[in-house]
Amino acid sequence: MDFLKAELARKKALFGETLAETYKRLRSLEMQESFGSKSQTDFKSAMEKIDQEYLKAMMMELHGDKVERKEVKVLATIEEMLVTCKGIDAPDTSTDTLYVIVRQFYRWLFETWEQNGERKFRECEGDLSVKLERAKIKQAEDYLKPLFRSLRKKELDEILLRPFGEIAGALLKKDYIGANDVYLRTAIGNAAWPIGVTMVGIHARTGREKLFAHNVAHVLNDECQRKYLQAIKRLITFAQRYFPTDPSKCVEYNA
Repeated sequence: MDFLKAELARKKALFGETLAETYKRLRSLEMQESFGSKSQTDFKSAMEKIDQEYLKAMMMELHGDKVERKEVKVLATIEEMLVTCKGIDAPDTSTDTLYVIVRQFYRWLFETWEQNGERKFRECEGDLSVKLERAKIKQAEDYLKPLFRSLRKKELDEILLRPFGEIAGALLKKDYIGANDVYLRTAIGNAAWPIGVTMVGIHARTGREKLFAHNVAHVLNDECQRKYLQAIKRLITFAQRYFPTDPSKCVEYNA
């Protein structure tokens, strides 16, 4: 941090340095501060994409070209989604119906998050915290693509489909503690962890059958599932900020 402050305290541009080169130099310092010397990650890649978009827009403005902004869609309100997704968390809702309304709900929530990020970026252009938020959105978009594809093709396992419906139902009711509980149960599961010895001599350890595959959390078995579960957790966090409710229904209220 001291190194970054010292560097930013210098002249904004070095001798003979163009505006684009100055921007790249200072952004590389910010990236080093944020990520240290870690290897390339999905989040860092998303951050670099945001930087490229920002640099391209800045250069277009310098040349007097019109910067193309993403078209703003008119999205449904949460009250309208309550009607559209009626029965999303009901145990007797048919699987075919769930595929449709679960996909519809998470697409709506992601687009709401994306539009909110775009609005913040236009208002606070250049702010690092806003760029980090946009990078999270970009990363979540990539992570959610396999989920939306599985829902569209009706291939998502019902063991995951039902909990995703329960999470959506809790979010629509602004019960963020309930949504977080279902998320944890889905991501971690109720599996017993094999701590200690599982076989002693010729006798099996008590409850040993609970340690096998059918009890292990899904997220541990599939990298793709781990990613879109992470994206859903970010959607839960966004929903709590964007649709405020009673603190008793929130996780880490105002954190």
